[in-house]
Amino acid sequence: MPSDSKEIAVFDFDGTLYSRDSLLDFCRYYYQKKPLRIWRIFLQLLAFIGWKLGRFNSSEFKHRFLTFLSNDSEQEIERMAEDFWKYPRIYNPHIVKCLQRCKAANYYTVVASASPVLFILPACRILGIDEVLGTELTFAKGGYLLEKNCRGDEKLRRITTRFPSATIREAYSDNRDDLILLQSAEKGFAVKKGGILPVKAQDVAQEK
Repeated sequence: MPSDSKEIAVFDFDGTLYSRDSLLDFCRYYYQKKPLRIWRIFLQLLAFIGWKLGRFNSSEFKHRFLTFLSNDSEQEIERMAEDFWKYPRIYNPHIVKCLQRCKAANYYTVVASASPVLFILPACRILGIDEVLGTELTFAKGGYLLEKNCRGDEKLRRITTRFPSATIREAYSDNRDDLILLQSAEKGFAVKKGGILPVKAQDVAQEK
């Protein structure tokens, strides 16, 4: 980020800029390309059941879900992600229009997402996003370790740490965990069913 730039616009990715769940869509694409790995769906199903039963939190669920990538190098996953986003994908036209308006206003545009950066970075490049903050993955011992999930309070912490002197002019998200982030912006917008609703301070208080 340029040192003299103090105005940023923050966008969530899944359900906001992108109309679907990028991790699930990439997983489907992965199995299409590597059908011999499809047996790992069984492990993912067990992880989903454990999560729904409350045996572990969403971060642990995501970590277990990502076992479908085991033994693939970062370079291989990066290549597959690049190919995945070359196909036509369903973006939210209203939010993309907001993104374009923010860029025209010379705001530094940031995607802050719980999705792994490894998966969404090619899409953000296509959209012209200036910087991506997301959940980081570390490749170790043939598998991927999930760093702290970039959502809720952690997402806001990541933004304020990366841009300590910046003003968040606008922020957009469909996730209620991001209400505090939306409140922190001069203009915060909740994305619901493709529409955009302004977020007020009392909206956050009601969710607590």
